[in-house]
Amino acid sequence: MAGARAASGPEVRPSIERFSSEDLGSMLERFQSSGMLDEGRINLIGLDAIADRLGDRWEGRREQIYQHVDRSLGKHLESGGFFQRVSPTDYLVVQPELGKFGGQASCMLYLRDLLGHFLGGAAPEELDVLEVTSLSGGRIFAVEIDGAYALEAARTEPRVTPPGATEPPEAWNPFVAADGRTLRVSCTLEPVFELKTFSQIGFRIARRVLVMPAETELSAQELRNLTTADVERVDLATIARGVSRLRSEQGNAKQPTLFLPVSYTTLSSQRGRAPLIARFKEATDGVEKGVVCEICDIEGVPGSALAGVAVLIKPFCLIVVGKLHLAPGRTPEDLRDVRLQGVAFEAGPHPMDHRDFMTWAERAITNTRRVTRSVIIHGLQGPEYLALAGLAGASHASLGARPAPPA
Repeated sequence: MAGARAASGPEVRPSIERFSSEDLGSMLERFQSSGMLDEGRINLIGLDAIADRLGDRWEGRREQIYQHVDRSLGKHLESGGFFQRVSPTDYLVVQPELGKFGGQASCMLYLRDLLGHFLGGAAPEELDVLEVTSLSGGRIFAVEIDGAYALEAARTEPRVTPPGATEPPEAWNPFVAADGRTLRVSCTLEPVFELKTFSQIGFRIARRVLVMPAETELSAQELRNLTTADVERVDLATIARGVSRLRSEQGNAKQPTLFLPVSYTTLSSQRGRAPLIARFKEATDGVEKGVVCEICDIEGVPGSALAGVAVLIKPFCLIVVGKLHLAPGRTPEDLRDVRLQGVAFEAGPHPMDHRDFMTWAERAITNTRRVTRSVIIHGLQGPEYLALAGLAGASHASLGARPAPPA
């Protein structure tokens, strides 16, 4: 039967209104202009089989299940994939480098493994994969896929080359992301100080990603939601722009070192590491002692996985530190056995009252020093806070970024 359908096309299925949520409407409708929707390359995978089998236990276990899906699906979609949970049991999945049937087959294979992990196996009817057909007012309309046809057609379907995939980093700024938005990468330079001697040891590149044309800055969570390929472009463009700006401002005067932000996603991708290492080598030529790799977006990453990528990048930099977006409210246990040479976090919105700042800094630094010796606070708003951070136990800190010149 599969062979017969492959010759004449997949079976036509009725449309299903799978999910409705007005608050996610703006996020979903960004895909309308990407072209992938019209091509049938956006899918939903459902966890209903898990919820049904667990019954009353679903509510108690679903956060654990979500964490597993986020980790495993991110790993499965390494070649540029994007996913977003859009309901208690539905994940929207986009794979820019796969055609329609390749994407469907990929979702089926992943869901089969997921159900095997949680349920010990899955019946064919439990492989709940839908092809999204339209997005309207927050509602997702989709149709069931013909699984047998998709698996057969995926064998001969060519892969898709996303726009900009073969271009150098400089040409990726701005670039069109997988969800159809135009993104521009900008950056600022923050002077970094060693607090024991109160001496400047270099600069840190602080990245910003803006949605054009309104120039709305993406939040940390929105950055984590980008596809692997888009994150790689952000990382490479950030380093290229930051190094260019440093050289234009400093001329022939070399700084001791330069802190380079790199997403864990890029370091964990074999495809992303090669151009990244080339950028590291170029940046090293412009400093005296070497570059510091700040691995960003590490929240939720297992310690063993983070340790693995740290080992891979260590030969190409002076030291490797982990970068948390927020000051840790408790000991970051995932980092305990990673053996990072430092952990950094953002100071966040302040200035605060000096006493309040010391209370905040001492608590955050105490939590951090349980997993590393060096603690770095970024984005302080004045020299007096550098002194206070040193008194609180931080080893290094950076001052808030100066405004960037127009790109």
